[in-house]
Amino acid sequence: MKKILKNGFLLLILSVVIITSCNNPTKTKIETVRIGSFFTAVDYAPYLIAKDKHWFEDSLVVKGIKVEYTEFQTLPTINEAFATGKIDIVFEAEPPAIIGKASGIRIVIRDISCSLIQEILVPTNSNVKTIVDLKGKKIAVLAGTSSHYGVLNMLRDNGINANDVHIIDMVPPDAKAAFESGQIDAWAVWPPFVEQEELTGKGRILPKGDAYINSIMAVRGDFIKDNEAIYKTIENVFNNTKIWILANPDSAVAIVSRQLNVPIEVIQKAWPRHDWTAKLNMKVIDDIQAKANFLKETGKIQNPVKVKDDLIPVYIK
Repeated sequence: MKKILKNGFLLLILSVVIITSCNNPTKTKIETVRIGSFFTAVDYAPYLIAKDKHWFEDSLVVKGIKVEYTEFQTLPTINEAFATGKIDIVFEAEPPAIIGKASGIRIVIRDISCSLIQEILVPTNSNVKTIVDLKGKKIAVLAGTSSHYGVLNMLRDNGINANDVHIIDMVPPDAKAAFESGQIDAWAVWPPFVEQEELTGKGRILPKGDAYINSIMAVRGDFIKDNEAIYKTIENVFNNTKIWILANPDSAVAIVSRQLNVPIEVIQKAWPRHDWTAKLNMKVIDDIQAKANFLKETGKIQNPVKVKDDLIPVYIK
């Protein structure tokens, strides 16, 4: 009888241990937070400044966590990195995040750096005066970007079918060379590339449309789930940096100039074109949803994305 009771007691203890272990799984301690951005852009200013001032590292030093930075040169490699858990946070525009979500990648949008209006450059001496004049012209743009969406949206709003122009997929350095050598008629791109062409007298912008670029912070879903406190620390640094930018515009411009390795006058010209007070509100969410709908309608994604429910599960006013 004592043996039975003893065995029963041991089984009870073992059961408690097993249940406790299941309810409190041991998580591997994170050692490095991996943060990246897509190519070069002025709208990444909050990230670039926090990186320059080592504010991310300083905020995590007590936890003994390092920060690793990456600059992606192509859009597919970003979503591949998200899918394989090789990146935690990326600063980019919205379409890549939409495309990633539509393909089943666990990714969310948790914040926004700023908003700006899409620009289309034409050579200074070009006879193209309006969007309508682009019919039959060669337009360079990096496929899958917010600029790609913006130019197609502006063409559609002006009654021009995408088949009525020649869209050429080009990374900014190649497009810059093609633009300056007269191989293309127009270039849809973001700052600082726009301002570089304006200041050298080689390009001018067409009258603005109403296509917005929202510079977002995309985060790997499992990173937030497994490291909520660490993510919150990074988010606080990001939001505090936005506040610092508004209070110190001259210093912010100087830092972004240094980080992007472009002349300060280029950043100064681009700066007012960015709304640094932008928030992740319903206006922005509706604009991102319009992009998701457009990508679905044009066959760029196969699965629909409900932005507020699928991509931005935490609504921030």
